Amino acid sequence: MSDVPALSIAAVVPRFGSSVGGGAETLVRQLLLKLVQSPRVERIEVWTTCAMDHRTWANELDEGVSEDSGILVRRFAVDDRDLDVFVKTELGMREGRPISYREQLDWLANSVNSKKLYAHIAQSSSSFHAILFAPYLFATSFWGALIDPRRSVLIPCLHDEAYAYLEVFHYLFNEAAGILCNAPAELRLAEKIYSSKLVRPKSAVVGMGFEMPDSSSRESGKDTRPFILYSGRKETGKNLDTLLVYFAGYKRRYPDSDLQLLLIGSGTIDFVEELPESVVDLGFVSEEEKERLMREAMVLCQPSVNESFSIVLMEAWLRETPVLVHADCAVTREHVVRSGGGLYFASEEEFVAVVEELSQSRELQRQMGASGRAYVGEEYSWDAVCSRFFSALEHFGLLDVASPSVLPQSAGEVSEKNV
Repeated sequence: MSDVPALSIAAVVPRFGSSVGGGAETLVRQLLLKLVQSPRVERIEVWTTCAMDHRTWANELDEGVSEDSGILVRRFAVDDRDLDVFVKTELGMREGRPISYREQLDWLANSVNSKKLYAHIAQSSSSFHAILFAPYLFATSFWGALIDPRRSVLIPCLHDEAYAYLEVFHYLFNEAAGILCNAPAELRLAEKIYSSKLVRPKSAVVGMGFEMPDSSSRESGKDTRPFILYSGRKETGKNLDTLLVYFAGYKRRYPDSDLQLLLIGSGTIDFVEELPESVVDLGFVSEEEKERLMREAMVLCQPSVNESFSIVLMEAWLRETPVLVHADCAVTREHVVRSGGGLYFASEEEFVAVVEELSQSRELQRQMGASGRAYVGEEYSWDAVCSRFFSALEHFGLLDVASPSVLPQSAGEVSEKNV
């Protein structure tokens, strides 16, 4: 790869902060925290909203400029929106009703928007080599990326879902200068939906990097009651209801088993009337407790069928813990097949069989956990991810844009009137 000039990079996300739990937001933040340490990067900024809750999009934080671990963060207020229009279109998509182009635009107009954010993009985009937008389905990514598409790079976090097939997103993927996918299966999905002829020339697989912990961290050999771990938002959108049903099926098939299912993460299981004693909801736990549970679990189960990467798989593998994933999720299934770090299931019968197979073999657990760790170290170390990122920007031609003008480097150099 040719010499890379000192880069100025901005990222537009609907929410940003260390307490934001969304996968796309976490992935972007971790990437930026690593890039800001690189000698190849001169300046990193985040342009986001004052919202923190992805359901209400209420303005909880103050407008203005702050700093987060060396990253300059500019926040802009969320505009008012018509929820009736937004929800009507959402329901139409869930029901499989055709959504007209006008309805799609009205839906985006009543998603999370900020006119002040868009004005800032229009005013400042020429001062950056690349502007990253994630994830694809929010209005901040759609309208924002179209302001200066020659510098716009999508990190779509694409799922095989109704949103992805809307005409507006065909247009967005066509206009953006580049597309950064998190896994090969996500890239193949983009090529399938938006045509390989369009996507392939301006796309790359980058993903998120991880620090490698001490390889002696695995503690599954302890004399503790064995458990399956679920880590993530507790909602049907993550297919947790299916996991609960399948686990109950396992307990019926093996009533003498002392295996538990432990749940950690935000949210509540209000969609379940009654949980068996062997299912324990631990709620939102500290990072230290999460680390311990990851190390001690017999296996981590990721039942979601809509994932573009799945950070939690990598976290488990780094602790040498094997994983179970749903066969209908192309991304997580591909991770498992390529790594040899786990198993997948497509039915309750298959779930029961693979859980019992794992429970009967500590050696199988050890082998799969070690294979998963090796996979993360090879494919998703920070060196590998950053190298792919810089290569992608070069491939997209974004290193050849005119040298950005000098902007203030820190929050202390920015006055309120500049925001």
